[in-house]
Amino acid sequence: MRPSPPPDPPALDVRSELASAVREVLAAWGVADRVEVPVEPSARPEFGDLSTPAALRCAPVLRRAPLQIAGELREGLAARHLPFVREWTVSPPGYVNCRLDDAVWAPAVIGQALALDPAVPLRPLADPAPAGRTLVEHTATNPNKAAHVGHLRNACIGDSVARILRRAGEEVEVQNYIDDTGVQVADVAVGMRHLGLEAEPGEPFDHFCSRVYVEVGRRYEAEPSLLELRARTLREVEAGGNDTARFVKDLAGRVVDRHLATMGRFGIGYDLLTWESDIIALGFWQRAFELLRYSGAIVLAAGGRHAGCWVMPAGGETGDDEDAKVLVKSDGVATYTAKDIAYQLWKFGLLGRDFHYRRWHPEDPASPATTTSGEGTLPAAGFGRAHRVINVIDARQAYPQQVVKQGLARTGHPDEAERSVHLAYEVVALSPPAAAALGVDVEDGKNIYAFSGRRGIEVRADDLLDRAMERVAGKAADPDTAARLAAGAIRYYLQKFSLNQVIAFDFDEALRVSGDSGVYLMYSHARAAGILRRVAPPTEPLRVPGLEPVERALLHALDGYRHALAEAGRGLSPSTLCTYAFGLASALTDFYEHTEAIVREPDPVRRDFRRSLVAATRATLADCLSCLGMAAPDRV
Repeated sequence: MRPSPPPDPPALDVRSELASAVREVLAAWGVADRVEVPVEPSARPEFGDLSTPAALRCAPVLRRAPLQIAGELREGLAARHLPFVREWTVSPPGYVNCRLDDAVWAPAVIGQALALDPAVPLRPLADPAPAGRTLVEHTATNPNKAAHVGHLRNACIGDSVARILRRAGEEVEVQNYIDDTGVQVADVAVGMRHLGLEAEPGEPFDHFCSRVYVEVGRRYEAEPSLLELRARTLREVEAGGNDTARFVKDLAGRVVDRHLATMGRFGIGYDLLTWESDIIALGFWQRAFELLRYSGAIVLAAGGRHAGCWVMPAGGETGDDEDAKVLVKSDGVATYTAKDIAYQLWKFGLLGRDFHYRRWHPEDPASPATTTSGEGTLPAAGFGRAHRVINVIDARQAYPQQVVKQGLARTGHPDEAERSVHLAYEVVALSPPAAAALGVDVEDGKNIYAFSGRRGIEVRADDLLDRAMERVAGKAADPDTAARLAAGAIRYYLQKFSLNQVIAFDFDEALRVSGDSGVYLMYSHARAAGILRRVAPPTEPLRVPGLEPVERALLHALDGYRHALAEAGRGLSPSTLCTYAFGLASALTDFYEHTEAIVREPDPVRRDFRRSLVAATRATLADCLSCLGMAAPDRV
């Protein structure tokens, strides 16, 4: 008779429980609210598994030697008899370390990894449950051209942030803002309606629009009088209810369909598409203008270079200062920032007005919802009204986003202003080899080259994915696997850099299949899955043999997942999770290369333990890759 499986291990979050125990001791000393209590893997494994520098942090407060404080802290912790701790030690200059009881700790780490469930929130036990809904707006690609790699970085960051927050138990709504009334889409309309530009046979519509946009820019330079066509088009679009407005709406809709298909190839989707034309048609800005004017947040500038404009003063109250932000120009046209303030007020449920809603493609229930100024078919209660708003917008828009926050604060909503987050990131540029590949003249000593949609210097997201699929096709079992490997490789490359780093995009680096790359992580998952297929699962309760260093290192990597996920969520930083995933995959590689093949291990206790350790790693890596929007293939 097959024995019953062992019971699920009790919830065990060693770091949180150790930090809690340290806080209890410090509270008894009266300093818990004055000292941070980090608990991290020990930098010196010979001193212990985990360490805290709490004694060092206490020294300036208690005015005593760190080693003396550390000794007293060790005694206080030992008195608490934590079941997973075997021994407490002190090391210079004042660290308190613990050695874990492997028989308690290792099965708990493995068991909890094997029990990972996407439906069950994953966060440190000490972290409070999230409050309210978080609204993440990302992508916001102008509907006038094909999405390029710069747009893709925005979308990858936003999508992974949403995935990370959802995994930690937050309610998240994802929106994509469609600027269908701006200059860029008007220029494409001018090219199609007035300059006779036509698509080539088989040319994708968004690629055609990209080409039109470049050509129209060239024609403006050669014939400046054509700019009047742009101005007239913009006026007609803003007025609405005319052939031009309908043409532009249809044009933008066709481009958005292409954008959705492109992002879908990378596993990126949206809950709601919000359209600037609906913000205008439904009077959102007029309502926001009333709120801003009534609160005194904006004033009519009487003099200076902003005379006749409604501005948000930077310093004084007259609006005549040079740093005042113009929200309504002297001709009565609202600026982009003005409409962003109206949109931000709506996101928090503070505007007093709402959109109407329908499915983007009514025949497809999986299609995202979209705003409409016409008749709606979906309930309004499901959108907006957020507790926190995260706008994923590149760092060049820092000042307008600050004005948006000020708009919230100055209309009497300081708490919402604090919860209005500009998730800024640096842009993607071109490395010299990538620039040369695109026909850009490369100069000696110049390390990066800017994209330019107006000049046609860009790497389209679809083209990059097609190129990546060709690169990995020989290493993939079938075209579907190649597509998933390629998409994951690109996503990882665009997310592994910190948000404040400019990416000098390089084709070879983005499509690398070894080292710190997405393909390496996905291969690591497939390797783990392959081991599991070759070794039968345990039939006895898990026992822990004497741990070798690579086994202990892998356990520590597994044990750190929920904390890495929490850190990525708090910092809204996918790169943090990328670093963790690479560390976990590297620990698995070290384990694989420095231990006997499990299938040949003669000791059944060690074989079962190692098989369980690999299964826990596979489960954790799969969970982590999902949070990064990457595939976790069982075979490649």
